[in-house]
This record gives sequence, C-alpha cells and structure tokens, in this order.
Amino acid sequence: MTGKITAPLASLIIASILSGTAAANDLAKIRAVACGTDPAKASSVSMPTGALFERGRLSALAQNKDGDFPGMVKLKMVYQHDGYAEMEHCGGTVIDSRHIVTAAHCVKAKDGAQWDRIEVMTGDSSLESEKVIRRTTHTAICHAGADNFLANDIAIIKLQQPLPKEVIPATIDEYRRPSITEGAIALAAGWPVTGDRAGETDLKKVPLAVTDVEWPGFITVTSPSGRMEGVCQGESGGPLLSTTNGVPSIVGVLSGIQQGTNNASGEPCMMAGYDMYYTPIAAYRDWIDAVVDLCSHDPDACRGKQESSFFMSSAPAQAHRMASYAR
Repeated sequence: MTGKITAPLASLIIASILSGTAAANDLAKIRAVACGTDPAKASSVSMPTGALFERGRLSALAQNKDGDFPGMVKLKMVYQHDGYAEMEHCGGTVIDSRHIVTAAHCVKAKDGAQWDRIEVMTGDSSLESEKVIRRTTHTAICHAGADNFLANDIAIIKLQQPLPKEVIPATIDEYRRPSITEGAIALAAGWPVTGDRAGETDLKKVPLAVTDVEWPGFITVTSPSGRMEGVCQGESGGPLLSTTNGVPSIVGVLSGIQQGTNNASGEPCMMAGYDMYYTPIAAYRDWIDAVVDLCSHDPDACRGKQESSFFMSSAPAQAHRMASYAR
C-alpha cells in the first residue's frame, strides 16, 4: 500500500515511538533493563503462553509441592536456531502469581544470542509429575548493574498468564533486613543439572552453613561438614531459605560457585567443602518491589528487549573466588 500518512496515523506512530521511549526511561529510573525477547520475534513463536487446565482440575494441582519451597520453579531458557533448540537451565522462586525472582545471568543474552522463550515448570517437587504447572514467557527484567563479575545478579521474570492459587508465593526478605547471619544454617534447593546427581528430576534440598554475609555483595555458604555437597551449575537463580523464630524467608538467589571445583573429567562441584555465592534479597528488595510495581501497572514498559547496555561495575572485592556462573 502506498500513499500519504494521514494525520491520525501519524499521531499513532509518534505516540508509539514516544511510548517506547518512555518505557525505556521508566526502567532506567529504577536501574532496570528489559532483557526479554524482541516483541516482534516473540509474537512469531508458536509456543502457547501458559497452559490450559480442564475445569475441576485446579484442586488437584500442586498436591506434591514441597513444604519448604512451594514457590520453587525450574526455568529453561530456550535458544532456537538452525532448526534445533539449545537450552540453558536455572531455578527461580515465585514471589506473586505473575512474577519470579531469579539471577540476571540466567536471562541475559548468552554469547550475544538472545533466548527465544523461557519455559517455566512449578507446582510439584517432581519434574515428571502430571501435576506440574507449565508456563511460557518472553518477558524478563534484569538489574541494569548486572555484570560479568556477578555484581547485581538479580532479575524478575513476568508471566503473561498468572499461576493458580495452589502455587504459594514465597516470603522474601525485607529491604535492608536480612534474616540470615554468619554462622547460621540455611537450606538450599534445586533440580540437579550438573554434578554427581545430574539429571535427577526430584527436587533436592541441602542444609548449608553460612560463612559470610556481605553487603550488598554475596551470602557465602558451604557444606556444614566439609563434604562434597551443595547446589551446582544449572541451578542458578534458585533460592536459599532461612528460618528465624519459625518464620521462613528466602534470603538469596544462587549466583556462582567457587572456582576449581571441577574434577579430571571436567565435572563441576566435585571438591569437598566448596563455596556457593547467593545474591542477597535484602539488598535488592526495593529494586524487586519497584520492578514488580512498574510491570504490573505498565506491562509495555517491561515487555521485550530494549537496546540498552548494562552498566559495568568494578569487580567485587572477592570476585576472584568465582569460577563461573552457576547457570
């Protein structure tokens, strides 16, 4: 079709451009950046958003959810290219029916390539259960200060279709009020992707000793007995749980593991007493609340990838301990 652009159409185009600029500016104001797929690309993906359930089945969903981690989710970042799909694995935690907190490095573009979609599984401690609740999304928001040293390694995933009430959101730490201290015992969880239990489909939990709580750096944990145990690569973004006076709260999301944990065959997490590093929720709770509020009231501000670079910060004081992402 050819011809002049009419005044009303021109106004719509200008409004659309200004709206996109405003959305990017709104994210910038809260030190956030959209790290989801390009909206045009996302619309061409045939994978349905969310899942449909027969009437009457909701009461049967999530019957086998874990008592300690009812909001635990398994994430698959799917990169589709050249006729096949490559997947990166991570964990996350439901904080309300539409939002999941995870690690920024899970959802940032990998080697310059952007994932096509995120597949979400939750509602059951077994990934093979028929009761697993599935969602697919293209929307993720990363902290604008996330960098290759794992600083500010936190992100929010937004679901287009809400989760049913049977999936109970987790309680997370309040801003500047960490519910964990050095010397405490915390509980970690994940579906093993690497390490000696790789491929197990039942949720695994492990108590870990807290050896350091940095502000706003990392919560460092290790095996209480110095054994070869803990979470590993592929479980990034998964939760660390603290219970204070009988009240459980998620205190961190898995960010990295200690370097030098690989054995002779290259398998990670094969060193006794290795350290794991969690991004503290209490240092970013205000950021989390700001992102959820913006994405709830202005979905367009959070939808799709924005052409914005991450602010590179200097390496944390103890970044040399990190070998790689736990993704």
